[in-house]
Amino acid sequence: MAPNSAKFLFSNGTDDRVSLFDDGRVKVWSTTHLWSEMGRERHNALGETVLLGIGRTLDVPGPGDRRQACDAEFALTPELGHTVAATVAADNGTFVQFFHDGTIAVGNDGRDVATVFNAGREATAERGVNGVGGSVMVTFGGSYRPKTVRQSDYQVELSEATAPRPNRLYKDEFLVK
Repeated sequence: MAPNSAKFLFSNGTDDRVSLFDDGRVKVWSTTHLWSEMGRERHNALGETVLLGIGRTLDVPGPGDRRQACDAEFALTPELGHTVAATVAADNGTFVQFFHDGTIAVGNDGRDVATVFNAGREATAERGVNGVGGSVMVTFGGSYRPKTVRQSDYQVELSEATAPRPNRLYKDEFLVK
């Protein structure tokens, strides 16, 4: 996974996190499980969304301590199932929807999904639990910025002054299919 300090960090009240980078990428990550791409849909004429669900639970979870405070944390009520708990929207058209069942949708109102890079890392004797978990990096193609920003519970501004960094696997990281 390409390194970069997150411009904004969000949580769904569990060990799951979402980072919105200033270069336009979105990273969905967890220290307790891998992620599964559940599907993609075109939600309007210009935009596309990918839905990410909780995949295989890790035998040995990564550390749960938070090194960076979240910009916002949204509570889930699992009994409400697949309904939206909260939405984060960026001025470049990107949005993240947190669902009560733990799934997370990442989309853009003016761009198609360019790549979904799904990777994971297991605990080993050498590694311990550092860096363990699943992470999905979503990038969008194009540069269109909608005139109207989606209604949301939290709004952010992303400059996109630099091009997104290319995806790569770290040592002992694997692709999740």
